[in-house]
Amino acid sequence: MKKLFSLLGMSLVLASLTFAHETTIVTGDTAKDYKSGDTVTLYGISSHYNLVGEELEGLDAVEMYVYKNGVKGANLPLKEDKDRLWYEAQYRLTDNNLAVAVFRSIGGYTTTFSDGSRVRLNKRQAADANPGKTITKTNYFSKWGKYYINPSKTDRTFSTPLGHDIEIVPLDNPANMRRGSTIKLRVLYRGNPLPNAEVKATYDYYDYRTMDAWVSTGRKTDSKGEISFRLNHPNIGKPVVWIFRAREVQRVNSPETDEENPAATLLFAVK
Repeated sequence: MKKLFSLLGMSLVLASLTFAHETTIVTGDTAKDYKSGDTVTLYGISSHYNLVGEELEGLDAVEMYVYKNGVKGANLPLKEDKDRLWYEAQYRLTDNNLAVAVFRSIGGYTTTFSDGSRVRLNKRQAADANPGKTITKTNYFSKWGKYYINPSKTDRTFSTPLGHDIEIVPLDNPANMRRGSTIKLRVLYRGNPLPNAEVKATYDYYDYRTMDAWVSTGRKTDSKGEISFRLNHPNIGKPVVWIFRAREVQRVNSPETDEENPAATLLFAVK
């Protein structure tokens, strides 16, 4: 993971880009097999640059927790790293079974005016606070990241949905994935398969200095909400974390917003 490269010096230049559509990711400190008793350092990242911090949304706007044996754990205490612009949390494993870490950007509204300016208010609030300005669009965004810790070949819960607004679920066990393997994924929206959803994919150690750099873009789910990727990455002699992202835009008829815009990521290590 790119722990040393920070976008802190670029934050003012990128401020207009970090309002809503950055990728939300949770990942571990190393891509390895952990054992019972180990403490895993988890990173919660919001950025247009994969695995590189770009924005701290505020401790009241994010949360991190871990699903273990199908049960959601308590929220983990988060610490802000103001140099690397990400959140850190510690999680101690109580056994060797799969754990799924979740980092959530709780969500909020973004209203855009005809002059190009934006505020983090819903449509009604933005109109009240800015009389005389014309609203062009309001959207509500929510972002979810999942990271598989210790995928197990005997695990039967890897494809269990967690109930997020939008979610990427692996249909093949990540524990069986190797460089060159093909994995099938399903995208769910409000619990239902989402057809025609674009899913992007990339891996750690790819181009992390370029905004929105993905190995695979433009591919969409089929009528069952499913899509497959071949996990091609350079042989660097150690596990590599793969990143998948799906986003949906739904028009709604609401006095508070015109669109709902949830996004999800899925990460796991490939040996």
